[in-house]
Amino acid sequence: MKEKELEVSKREKLRREKPLVYDKVIKIADRYRQGIATPIIDVAYSYACNLQCEHCTASRFKKNSGRKLTPQDLRRISDEADALGYCQFCISGGEPLIFKDLDEVVKALQPDKFHLAMSTNGHFMTKEMARHLKAIGVDKVKISLDDFDPKAHDANRHDRGAYQKAIDALLHAREAGLSVVIQTVVTHQNCKSPNLLEMAKFAQENGFTVDVLVARATGSWEGKHEVLVDEADAEYLRQAHEQYPVLHRDTFPSYGMNKGCGCVDSTLHITQYGDVLPCVYVHIALGNIFEEALGDIVKRGQCIRCFKEHNPLCLSGEDRNFINKYMSKFYGKPLPVHWSEVFTPDDFVK
Repeated sequence: MKEKELEVSKREKLRREKPLVYDKVIKIADRYRQGIATPIIDVAYSYACNLQCEHCTASRFKKNSGRKLTPQDLRRISDEADALGYCQFCISGGEPLIFKDLDEVVKALQPDKFHLAMSTNGHFMTKEMARHLKAIGVDKVKISLDDFDPKAHDANRHDRGAYQKAIDALLHAREAGLSVVIQTVVTHQNCKSPNLLEMAKFAQENGFTVDVLVARATGSWEGKHEVLVDEADAEYLRQAHEQYPVLHRDTFPSYGMNKGCGCVDSTLHITQYGDVLPCVYVHIALGNIFEEALGDIVKRGQCIRCFKEHNPLCLSGEDRNFINKYMSKFYGKPLPVHWSEVFTPDDFVK
């Protein structure tokens, strides 16, 4: 199935299953042209996890001992997001499938009003769990697969058998009627590996999508700019997308729009402690949901020049100027840092 046909099929499924969400989704292109933010909000409800992956960034946030998100907080956030015309949440962590109150979390995000995704390592994605997620209103699961080589994936996850569990999870989720995405991290060192194309081929044959997350110099890679992709790597990914349309990355055109980097306008990340970040990899707090309204935090983010202006590059993974000038300011510090520690008045658009 061609990319456009696939998108039409997904839209039709959404129209049937969640008409209120569909009505919001079809307005995204018009909102974008008007400069109205419509971010997918990724919520790290808890950093609890069963694995210790090499590239994980969550450990840097665990030192925070402040107030933590509750289902009641999520309900208020989802009410605010609905009023703003937002239409998508992604539940992340940590590992969502070990959350004891997962059903309450999903309910609080109001599945009838939002397209709900979940990022998971797939370790606990049994057939029963996949069917349960579908039943309570989850639409999509994003399952991490670091490499199409089982040994490489298991080594990165520090868990023998993690690869096979992830593969099983993909199949269980598809069988349950969930949309299925493979999430994989690509570095300069492995970008042109044949394993990436093998993964894309596997996805295309099985009705999955591959989301390519280009490496960021954060977490255990903090300051290690040698892992960042370069222009040749980015072009290779674009050509790979031409061969396998199911292979995507965040700066590729979508919904008929060529947005480039989506910080603030297309993506937000809320930490377990309520801090709102322009994306999961830009560890700069634009505000805190316990202290300010979501809409006010987004307005602040849209006034920051580097988020306001179009950039064809991923700010945190490709734009060396942004990485050196701004991301370096949170290296080695408790995360996230407050926006006032990073941006000066000259960084704001009047």
